[in-house]
Amino acid sequence: MKARFVNPEDGRLRAGWRILAFAGGLIALNAVMFISVRAILGGLPRQSMLPFLIFGFVATVSVFAARRFLDRRSFESLGLRCDRYAILDLLGGVLNSALVMATMFFILLWAGLIEFQGFTWWTDDPAGVATLSAAALPAVLAVLLELAIVAWWEELVFRGYLFQNTVSGLGLRGSIVLLSLVFGLLHGMNPNATLLSTVLIAVTTPQLIYAYLKTGQLWLPMGIHWGWNFFQASVFGFAASGQTSPTMIAQSPIGPEWLSGGAFGAEGSILIFPVTLLSMVGIHYWVRATRDSGQRPLQILADFPGSHRITQAA
Repeated sequence: MKARFVNPEDGRLRAGWRILAFAGGLIALNAVMFISVRAILGGLPRQSMLPFLIFGFVATVSVFAARRFLDRRSFESLGLRCDRYAILDLLGGVLNSALVMATMFFILLWAGLIEFQGFTWWTDDPAGVATLSAAALPAVLAVLLELAIVAWWEELVFRGYLFQNTVSGLGLRGSIVLLSLVFGLLHGMNPNATLLSTVLIAVTTPQLIYAYLKTGQLWLPMGIHWGWNFFQASVFGFAASGQTSPTMIAQSPIGPEWLSGGAFGAEGSILIFPVTLLSMVGIHYWVRATRDSGQRPLQILADFPGSHRITQAA
């Protein structure tokens, strides 16, 4: 009976139970934090960064505790080693997403699927009238920080804790499929989500897993995630998974939603799939250019029971 819950090889809870315990703790701590903050402040201020900070704090504490007490592994071993590649990969990921979203923007503009309305430069002025001003800097920095927090906690939870533990039970392929579907379904609860946008989120998510597997670290997927949301919503004027933010370019979708993305944004357009494949090519060549040949394994961390190390010359 005990073997159903505990792996006799290492005396730890089996991966499935660890994941359930982690998810329960994450949800419970999140509820406690939000209830406490609302009670103290009398509610959450509108347009506040506070919810992002709470999510980031709760996710970090939950992953740290689960990693320490359930996995009996270090927090760093999830892929958070602070070496010379950390900042390099963050910046490389942001650059990758900048190119991807620029490609998406110009394809849709060329195809007549979006209408360019001018530059707003992160202000509320009418499109085409606004000019670049230092007054917009706080708004840009606030958006950058919010999106950095989102990229941190979502990658820490999904490509970090959940993916790496799921591999122990389902193997690599099963884990990629399952967690891509879960990630897509969670985004299906976003404003203006459709069945197509949910599917497209699921089929584009493997690029983040691929970035982790190519480096063995979470910095590159974090950079991609951060840059993806910033350039999508705050530079090129798309909604980011149905949510809008201050932007540099004002534009609006026209034509069928399955091509333009509609109110959900670029991720709601079927054209995002081939563009994401270009992103994966970019990931491949980024790792090839920044690592020596002996440092470019396509890998799963080997300290998980049932997992294995896969190496491939990049």
